[in-house]
Amino acid sequence: MIPTITRNYQNVVISTGNIINNELGQRKSNEELYDGLKITLHNDPKSESVVVEIDKLHGRVLCATQELNSKLTENGRNEISIGAKIFLNKNSTECINQAVEALLNILNVTHVDNVVLAYHPNVSAVASATTVATTATSASAKSPCSEGTDSSGNDAANSWSARNGPQGIAELKLLYKALEQYADKQQIKQLGVADLDATALAELYRSAKVAPTIAQVNLAACCVVPAVLQEFCREHELVLNTHSDPELLLPEEQFAGLAPGYSIDWSLRYQVHVRCRGVLTAKGYIVGASQPGANN
Repeated sequence: MIPTITRNYQNVVISTGNIINNELGQRKSNEELYDGLKITLHNDPKSESVVVEIDKLHGRVLCATQELNSKLTENGRNEISIGAKIFLNKNSTECINQAVEALLNILNVTHVDNVVLAYHPNVSAVASATTVATTATSASAKSPCSEGTDSSGNDAANSWSARNGPQGIAELKLLYKALEQYADKQQIKQLGVADLDATALAELYRSAKVAPTIAQVNLAACCVVPAVLQEFCREHELVLNTHSDPELLLPEEQFAGLAPGYSIDWSLRYQVHVRCRGVLTAKGYIVGASQPGANN
């Protein structure tokens, strides 16, 4: 294995390129990210199957950028839809800015159609592994919805509000405000949030300058969408989607094995669909990482 980044950079941005091209795009998100980073960071430079570009000026490691750009330009911009999801586990508006700027720059577009924010400041690798394991359990196993729920259908003890409290809500509002700046400039057409319970979603909605139009809920944590959340989304015309992404895409120890000396600051996944056919034509991950002590 030949690492393609060194300690010369305090901050690095790593792009997996179009993982559909590498046949990685039909797996669990944490597996896709790990294997995509492994191919990018430890690619044999003598191999012709994967082209990795080192942007020394900006500290970027970019996999198969030319192939990705060709996928994005084979149809007109108005013929494709670009959506992204930012995964963030620490309170940093700078991370939001870095993620959006990297997304626009690496995809070489002036705007994306939607960005969903998944913010989980109190997640741990253990909790993430539990979430993934829950997804894989058989139907005969005990469901996370089978106990500990209140009469409204919410898992009150494990809800986003209960786990993160008022401080988490305050942080989420600031992070969302950073995304709103890009919405104001029409660089993001629609905003969304993931994994909020109805209480947290309502509070964010009331304070938002640009109201979210997308809400995602993880069915690995609750197999039935709470009725109160469904009702809120219906009343406020939010598109309610389900997903199975873990709260922590890649534990620190796994990333350290790929990029020694660096920690993940943020990660995002983008997907490009051809509108008229609904065909997924490109999918990839971008990660921002830094050495301990870097300012974010």
